[in-house]
Amino acid sequence: MELRSVKRGDIEAVAPGARPVDLGGGANGTDAALVLAAKAGDARAFGELYERYRDPIYRFCLARTGSAHDAEDLTADVFVKALQSIDRYQDRGLPFAAFLYRIARNAAIDRSRTLKQPLSVDGLVQEPASKQNVELEAVFAVEKSILLAALGKLKAEHRDVIVMRFIEGYAAIEVAQILGKTEGAIRTLQHRALERLRKEFETAQAQAAKRQRA
Repeated sequence: MELRSVKRGDIEAVAPGARPVDLGGGANGTDAALVLAAKAGDARAFGELYERYRDPIYRFCLARTGSAHDAEDLTADVFVKALQSIDRYQDRGLPFAAFLYRIARNAAIDRSRTLKQPLSVDGLVQEPASKQNVELEAVFAVEKSILLAALGKLKAEHRDVIVMRFIEGYAAIEVAQILGKTEGAIRTLQHRALERLRKEFETAQAQAAKRQRA
């Protein structure tokens, strides 16, 4: 399969001799049907998977990089790698999103060794809009700048859970499938992440108040 371009908002993959297939599950098909079609060389099927998961993967990458430009580059890398390895993808009962998030996490770890950017929660919750349209500041009722300072200090795995649970709106069992953990482990991580976020928020709030008095 020849990859011509993969970037946020645009994808074009061409396979020699590719032919449309019956995707099933409606006009756009289910993930499983789309994956089978993509593995058979249908570029249109992979394009549909890209459209379905581009925005959540972008937000995940944005949470890891803190820069819209770096997040776009990382998102492109994720889908390039997904396209290159889709022939080896095997459905073991996990959602296709788990495959993409796994690639994204590994790519983000590699990139974090050379890049260190401030986290941008503003872009994370506003552009593009998440499927649940849930904003973290709605939970904590705080200014974004204060929440930003707090969230940026969380460990990567805590931030991942916060993003998936409260920005993407995934259920705990879905996050468990995506991250390859048990539901109980995710709930434990979520509890610790929220407690750490609360403490970091209180510290950031106190620092902001101190600056205002100065």
